[in-house]
Amino acid sequence: MSLKKLLATLLTAVMLLSLAACGGGKDQADSGAASSGNEPPAQTDTSGGGDGGESGGKIRVGFSSAAFSDEWCHNLALAFESLTESEYPEIEVVTLDGNIDAEKQINTIESLLQQEMDYIAVQPLPGVEPALQAVVDAGIPLICVDTVPTSDTLVWTQVGVDEAEFGRLQAEKLAEVLPENGTVCIAMNQLGMNSQINRTRGFEEKIAEIRPDVTIIDKQPADSKTDKAMNLMEDWLQRFGADGINGVVCQSAMTVQGIVESLRAHDLTGKIYVAAQDFTQPSGTEWLENDETYVDVFYDYFALARGTYDVIMAHEKDGAEMPEQVMINPSVWTKENASEFGK
Repeated sequence: MSLKKLLATLLTAVMLLSLAACGGGKDQADSGAASSGNEPPAQTDTSGGGDGGESGGKIRVGFSSAAFSDEWCHNLALAFESLTESEYPEIEVVTLDGNIDAEKQINTIESLLQQEMDYIAVQPLPGVEPALQAVVDAGIPLICVDTVPTSDTLVWTQVGVDEAEFGRLQAEKLAEVLPENGTVCIAMNQLGMNSQINRTRGFEEKIAEIRPDVTIIDKQPADSKTDKAMNLMEDWLQRFGADGINGVVCQSAMTVQGIVESLRAHDLTGKIYVAAQDFTQPSGTEWLENDETYVDVFYDYFALARGTYDVIMAHEKDGAEMPEQVMINPSVWTKENASEFGK
């Protein structure tokens, strides 16, 4: 083992003991399992050996997803896997499921540290900052994909997007169709997430700028859960009535699904404009073509995975410094161009 690896291993052990002392994780026997109930660990290991040791010269990358239960997040994890087969044979990847739970994601990060990854990429949930610090202290490059942590001391490479741009783009499209003095509700992501804070801010600021007559009458977290989004829409319909809501802004794929299903049950699709995100397929295209959503703002999970791998390969081959940011631009999809998606 190289001196760098030895030092990283020793630092990792110290930080894991520190995290355990703070009550940050479960027993080490459970640290690789990001699952719920009696299900098997939601883990994919494409490294072949899976023993956490040297791997025939390949670059070992670990990725901790926010939640496999969210379709877009799961597709992001699958993109990390498939690209190692099709475009980046020098890399092998281990993907783990944070299961939209900070403690479980901390367990996945601890597991990746124990497996001595060369790089660790995380789609971080609020509250996992101590585990991210352990990665940095172990001398392992940290890459935050899609979302970013809240910290003034952590150092990481961000591969993502200007989250506020999602909200701005949704506002621009809804502004075209909302009636005078229109009303909007926002179904947000989990409170405290970078996406929730900035997508909400982006929408609020842009709609106030271009349509000051529009009122945001409520905003509540749906936590990227279909059932919670359905219940939220039902509550809004009871409180404001079908005629009292002109638009609904969503911040994740599973939220869109819940909102659409609720509106469909009340025969309100096309009558209340839905601004969607994540454009999962084939449902995303079908919703747009059936007027069940009005706009969908999407950024490509394959672009995120490629951005991550390109940074790693440049660092490995050319000795390039790890950059602060790699930004991916979102795209806007409507009924007019939905059929072109993926072509």
